[in-house]
Amino acid sequence: MIPRRTVREVPIGSLQRAEQPMTITFDDAVAIKLHARVAEFVAKPEKTDELRALLYNAVTPLLRDRTGFIRSIVLTALEEQRRVVVITLWSTEERTVHDTWEEEPLVRELLLPLIDAWSRTRSYKVDLTKATEARSQAISLPIC
Repeated sequence: MIPRRTVREVPIGSLQRAEQPMTITFDDAVAIKLHARVAEFVAKPEKTDELRALLYNAVTPLLRDRTGFIRSIVLTALEEQRRVVVITLWSTEERTVHDTWEEEPLVRELLLPLIDAWSRTRSYKVDLTKATEARSQAISLPIC
């Protein structure tokens, strides 16, 4: 079992925007064995954009120094504008299952004013497919 790290207190005002995107070849992205932790939230009315910004600019930097963390993706459902999904990508299954970042007190404190509910949290194994020749040049994925 991997020991849990202590939660570090980070003042909200000191959080920085995520780094600039890094370009990797698609073949390199496909070669990495990935695991994902998916957390779904229901934003309060009129708070979706604020929730997305918080997840991108505040929560992700808190994960950067954790062993196995690769990056995160923030999605908003087109059909349900208040449903926001955060996919965190990890290099090991164990970290995906046991790093319950969304339950940490600092994260809950940041999210509480913006969400009506945690919809669900699940862990997945990720298999990336190869792109067609025209699309396999390079992809740009933001490091979050």
